[in-house]
Amino acid sequence: MSIDISDSIESGNLTIKVLTTNTTLSTLLTDEKFEGKVVQPHTNASKYLGEHGLAMSIEIKQGEETKKYLLDAGGPRNSIISNAEAMSIDFKDYDKLILSHGHVDHFGGLMNVLPKLKEGCEIIITPNSFNQNTILVPKASQEFYSPEELTEGFRELQKQNAFIFSIKLPSMNRSLIENLVSQNKLKIVETQKPIKLSKGITTSGEIEIFDETELTKGIYLMKSRKEFEKNTFRDENSIYINVKDKGLVVISGCGHTGIINTIKHGQKLTGINKVYAVIGGFHKEWEKTEDIEESIRIIEELNPEITCGMHCTGFEFNKIMSRHPSHTFGIVGTEFHL
Repeated sequence: MSIDISDSIESGNLTIKVLTTNTTLSTLLTDEKFEGKVVQPHTNASKYLGEHGLAMSIEIKQGEETKKYLLDAGGPRNSIISNAEAMSIDFKDYDKLILSHGHVDHFGGLMNVLPKLKEGCEIIITPNSFNQNTILVPKASQEFYSPEELTEGFRELQKQNAFIFSIKLPSMNRSLIENLVSQNKLKIVETQKPIKLSKGITTSGEIEIFDETELTKGIYLMKSRKEFEKNTFRDENSIYINVKDKGLVVISGCGHTGIINTIKHGQKLTGINKVYAVIGGFHKEWEKTEDIEESIRIIEELNPEITCGMHCTGFEFNKIMSRHPSHTFGIVGTEFHL
């Protein structure tokens, strides 16, 4: 399948703003090397809240018209509401809300955001976003367990205190969302296929897996209380934007399918090979250094102008990626003018 976004956005007409992420920082300076393409919030950051969650505002000027899209709704502390107020953002300005995937750090604020959206706003979501997910991260000396090993011996592994991190993630309640959508005269668009949002911008749809080793390890689907399944993150949805003479802007929620898989899928889907910017969560926190190095090597070969891994990307990725001139930090209030 392919999506034609050759009707590109004029350079300078795309603004991406981080509404929620894990970090706020008042002293982070705007790096002059980006020539205004990356702007940090400076002292305004003291007005914002950080939490483990992600949400971004995407604004595109098309002649006299402005299109605004919301990617995700942040975490359950609802920092998106207070941050939007501090940023003078009105949710009624948004044409569509795209949910990147069904994890609570991305849909946590959804129940409070939905009533604030304008009538007719589309909520784009994948059917698999309602799946039950469990996170099981083993101790450092142990490789990640297979779904079969967990199905056979989970309780015994629990008794052995085999996990550093063990949590069943809250799943989205379909009926609650559908009721709120109906009450507020919104519209749910539930699909696994890519959707062209407007000129020069599309969702990814189901992301093709070119390299299985890139899939986030330690997150499993629950078929029943005792049965674990491999998670290939068929709920994940990213955004691709074509900026004229610059290339593809790749925006990722968590990158559970792998940030390189996400980039390659965007190149194949749109037919645009040049990558201008890669922004979002890359979920490299639990990966080995050699695997992170390989992902960074590929990004360096693509040579984007901006690489910003925030939220779940992890310290190690940012430390290594900082050797490339495209690297920057994303905190609450960071703006990208592309």
